[in-house]
Amino acid sequence: MEQNSFVLVAPGMQLMDNLEAVPGVVVKETTQVVDAVMAAAGGGYEAENKYHVRAMPQNVNPGREHGEAGTWRPTTAQLDALPQVYFVEEDSDCCLRAILAAFGGLNLRALKLHFYYGNSDKYLVERPCKLGGCCCCPLEMRLYQNGQQKQLIGAVVEDFDNYCARCFDCCCLCINKHKVLVGPTRESLVHKYSLVNSACCCGRVDNCCGGTCCKPSFFIDIVEPDGSLAAVAQMVYGSGDSWADCCRCAFDFNNYILPFPPKANHFERLLLLTGLLSVEYAHHSRTGGENNG
Repeated sequence: MEQNSFVLVAPGMQLMDNLEAVPGVVVKETTQVVDAVMAAAGGGYEAENKYHVRAMPQNVNPGREHGEAGTWRPTTAQLDALPQVYFVEEDSDCCLRAILAAFGGLNLRALKLHFYYGNSDKYLVERPCKLGGCCCCPLEMRLYQNGQQKQLIGAVVEDFDNYCARCFDCCCLCINKHKVLVGPTRESLVHKYSLVNSACCCGRVDNCCGGTCCKPSFFIDIVEPDGSLAAVAQMVYGSGDSWADCCRCAFDFNNYILPFPPKANHFERLLLLTGLLSVEYAHHSRTGGENNG
């Protein structure tokens, strides 16, 4: 295991680039006013997303089900005070975003995600524009070590290995799965974990109205290939300024808590973070097409 490292980038701000040194991370999407205005008006514009990734404190219980005693519910101020791990910034084509927003396919857009560690563009995610597994074109994100020569670390791919069963899960049960694959080449990728996004009451927990003021958490299970539960991520509504939390929820500026499976190494944890962002784009971000009804 590499030694934990800290770099001061601003007064009071610390950075760490060893995910094995933290029990998990908190992902906070930045609020962008232009997105809120366009979403409310049904406009065909969407700004590039940006995310702060911060270290989850030691010895907190993020919870695995609704109503669990002693669950950690951080306020916005508490989240902003946590040590920063990465700043993730989207790079995508403005014209493509506008076209897809007009037709309700904004969440399928091609993009790149830059993982900044301080001023260093350390990791790169590439996501091609695909229609999704139900159209025999599963969504995919590929994670690279960035530099003069990109090195593949792994990929996150929508799970449609059993097409008929997965179509039934998606269309009838509202359950979507994304596989986390680790390996330096596409031929050597090994399935390590899956993220299970269940939008209804058919999963391990009832996620109906989850991540809202009605039910503060939307749980996303992290399971091993044999189906055993390794960890539980969640999209959280917030626990601070009720008006700000409500606005962020209404316009899909989401907060996530991602605990890591204890045995996962740094790159597996990095791929789990990529998987969470894959789930975020596919299932918890604006699709557009508001004026098509």
